[in-house]
Amino acid sequence: MPDSHRDHRESFSDYYDRPVNNALFRWIDLRKIGIIRTNFADLPRGALLLDLGCGSGRIISKVARPGDTALAADIDLTLLSKAHNRGSQPLCVDFDTPLPLADGVVDGAMIIDALEHTEHPRSILDELHRVLRAGGILVVFTPPYDSHTWIAAEKAHNFVTRRRSDHISPFTRESLTYAVGRRFTSFKVGRTNFGLSMYAVAVK
Repeated sequence: MPDSHRDHRESFSDYYDRPVNNALFRWIDLRKIGIIRTNFADLPRGALLLDLGCGSGRIISKVARPGDTALAADIDLTLLSKAHNRGSQPLCVDFDTPLPLADGVVDGAMIIDALEHTEHPRSILDELHRVLRAGGILVVFTPPYDSHTWIAAEKAHNFVTRRRSDHISPFTRESLTYAVGRRFTSFKVGRTNFGLSMYAVAVK
C-alpha cells in the first residue's frame, strides 16, 4: 500500500536551482565542506566516499580527492542526474530500506541536511555504521532546533519561499548526541555558520 505521507511530500529536484537558494547554499556549504575535508584528510587515497541524501551532488564533488570514488545516493532521479554530471557515481536508494552496500566497504560517509527529512533517522545511522569500515568516518549535518538563530532563520526562509521545511525529525544537540552515540563511541558534536548548522563527526 502506498505511504500517503511520502506520496504527498514535495520534491526537492528544482529547489537547488533557484538563484537565491544557490547563492545561499554556496555560502552555507563553504564551512561544511571545510569541516568534511578536515575530517576526511587522513582517509587513504582511493577512498570510497558516500553522500547519503546527496541532493545535486555539490558537496561531495568538492570533497572527493583525485582517485577517490564519490558515491552519490538519493531517491530523486533528477538530483542523481545532476550529481552524476558533477562526477559522482549515482546510487538510487530508499531511505526506509537497508542501503544496497556490503558491510564495511565505505571509508567516509556523510549525510548533509537530510537526516531531519527522514522518518527513521536512527535506523539510517545504524545503516551508515554498518557500511563503514573500522576506522571509517561519518559526518552528519542537521539544523539545530535548540538554536534561536536557526529557528528565526527557518521562519524567515519559509515565509520568503512559501515552502515548508519538511523537517519531520528535527534534532537538538542532546538528541543528535544520543542518536550518534547509540552506535559510535568516538564522536564529537559542534555548531557552525553562526548557529545555523549543527554537526557530528564520528569514527567507527
